[in-house]
Amino acid sequence: MMLFSPAEPGSTHLARAALGVARLRDAMLALAAVLAGVAGLFGVALPWLLVGQALAMLFGLNRLTVAALRRGHPPRLPLAAGLAGDIVALTEILAFTGGAANPLASLYLPVVLIAALLVPGRFVWALALAAVSAYGLLFRFHLPWPLAGGDAAYAFSLHLVGMWLTFALSALLIAGFVARLSRRLVEQEAALARAREAQLADEQLVALGVQAAGAAHALSTPLNTLTLLAGELKSETADRPQLAADWAAMDAALLRCREALAELKEGGEVTPSAESLRHAFTRRLEGWRALKPGVRLVAALPPEDARTASLSPLFWPAFFNLLNNAAEADPCEVRLNVEQREHALLIDIVNPRGTLSDAQLSRAGLAPVESDKPAGLGIGMMLSHATLSRLGGTVRLENRAGGGVLARLELPLLAEGETR
Repeated sequence: MMLFSPAEPGSTHLARAALGVARLRDAMLALAAVLAGVAGLFGVALPWLLVGQALAMLFGLNRLTVAALRRGHPPRLPLAAGLAGDIVALTEILAFTGGAANPLASLYLPVVLIAALLVPGRFVWALALAAVSAYGLLFRFHLPWPLAGGDAAYAFSLHLVGMWLTFALSALLIAGFVARLSRRLVEQEAALARAREAQLADEQLVALGVQAAGAAHALSTPLNTLTLLAGELKSETADRPQLAADWAAMDAALLRCREALAELKEGGEVTPSAESLRHAFTRRLEGWRALKPGVRLVAALPPEDARTASLSPLFWPAFFNLLNNAAEADPCEVRLNVEQREHALLIDIVNPRGTLSDAQLSRAGLAPVESDKPAGLGIGMMLSHATLSRLGGTVRLENRAGGGVLARLELPLLAEGETR
């Protein structure tokens, strides 16, 4: 029966923790060497060969542990081997220096605690039982502590110092690992909260996508019917030139509806083609102007000789959501500035007269908000925010100092043939 499985989720974090334990073990070995030197200065005649053998064994095992971790081996086995080596080495040192009477025996506890935090399971119980058994055997099997001149008062004083040292080391080790574990739990809870929010947004987008697909399917037939009826009515009223402008507007609106359904179908494609951004924006803004004849659009687009780039079909609905919001907030004029940089697209959409409350600015894009439009659902900004985030971009709303609202989009550009 295996004491633990060789692999588990989050092994990268466990490998980093195992390397931290190895560094801590090196620090404890260095401290042990210092304490041995101090004992020698005070004339304590320790069995140096036996103590040195135990420390050398632990040092060699630690080197093997670090090498295994850096070569990418599953971290649980090297970590468990190192902790078992700690128990063995500590038992040897205690057996050569007074046994259970040595106050350093309390150092069994931090080793078991580290195992409980990092290698939970049967191994922890096996290690704890080994530590308890070793401590019990030290009452009977040990070498006596070498006293300097047989001074009992000196021995008791040394014992008290050892108790304080052991307590200090145990407190520092326990506090450090518990604090680290607590911080890790807080980070994991924050990551889970972000994942839940992203999942909720994805579920909302999927639901809206299903509704959009159903609406597109349902609209295709009546749209074709309207196109045919408009053509017949136009031919019947050919003798009334005063209606020509109205028929032209209706044709443009129907054409834009057909293009919107085609773009919705195109949104399922995963390999957008590269083209001039000026051409892409000009072509799509012509259809938008036909639907918003009363809105003056002042657009500054990239030059003709700018390099080509790929824009995901998902970008355009998000872009036109924001452009429509600006047009409906200020039906007279909307300003658009599109700037193409080496690896990014920057877009500013300005309505000169609108304004947003602090509540709207703080929640924009995160959840549906109350809309000032007569039939507004308040979800356009949320959809644009979610779509641009999925594409690796950002959108930010802010009230301009001179009046109006600025929507600023930043989107990484895709190289030709690249998908997102």
